[in-house]
Amino acid sequence: MDDDVSSFVQIRGSVPLFWEQPGLQVGSHHLRLNRGLEANAPAFDRHMMLLKEQYGKQVIVNLLGSRGGEEVLNRAFKKLLWASSHAEDTPMINFDYHQFAKGGKTEKLENLLRPQLKLHWEDFGIFTKGKNVSPRLQTGAFRMNCLDCLDRTNSVQSFVALEILLAQLESLGLNSKSITERFVESYKAMWTLNGHNLSRVFTGSRALEGKHKVGKLKDGARSVSRTIQSNFFDAVKQEAINLLLLGDFFSEEYADKGKMLMDHTALLVTPSILKAMSERQFEFTSFKKMKSEHCHLKIELF
Repeated sequence: MDDDVSSFVQIRGSVPLFWEQPGLQVGSHHLRLNRGLEANAPAFDRHMMLLKEQYGKQVIVNLLGSRGGEEVLNRAFKKLLWASSHAEDTPMINFDYHQFAKGGKTEKLENLLRPQLKLHWEDFGIFTKGKNVSPRLQTGAFRMNCLDCLDRTNSVQSFVALEILLAQLESLGLNSKSITERFVESYKAMWTLNGHNLSRVFTGSRALEGKHKVGKLKDGARSVSRTIQSNFFDAVKQEAINLLLLGDFFSEEYADKGKMLMDHTALLVTPSILKAMSERQFEFTSFKKMKSEHCHLKIELF
């Protein structure tokens, strides 16, 4: 508003474990955890430390379901957090969205989820800065996820954003009912568009709606489109991502060995070199037993 600014940051990110969805995905989510919990712990710890450094206190809002592959991932996520040093200061709010608020039922979010989130967003506060407002800082953030961080995540994040919007408008001195109503309608449209755009990038189709008969018919068509996209075109997208991140892409076997032996900068080599280094690893590594709470193998690079 003129030179006055107000903001509230939310984070969305997939479950911070090493996992994938192999094979055909039709009707249900088949998941595979690539590493045990101990092997996941260092990456999880780095991820949480980075979030805390950048955004302050973290509250995890986990929207995963309690059936099939989602339940496996859900359980592993909880165990990883509980076993980490972050368990004491990082609450996890578990809300099975498909069970309690399927179809984006706002009244369910209002009655069941809002009371759990409200104390935290009041604790975080909002950011404000400008000539006509009192300076305030946001001291923490929600880290929200479902499986693919699309429809469910967007639904709950937009719900939180609309709740916070009223406090933001008040901080800017925009208290009249007519202005608030106009902001709310515009904000809803923005969040809907945000959901569609994210969904297009990730799945090639618009976000699911499911609130009325026509919406459910459209959702059926979009679900078919997503199934085709994820099963037949995602591999090419993943190769493109690997190419951008690593400079090349290579077979999963040598990629995993390379990641264990070298840091990510050393992986910027051609597949043939990576293969040779993996096959000759015993020429430049040694193994020693370490005494600790758990028995580990130490790899030393020369």
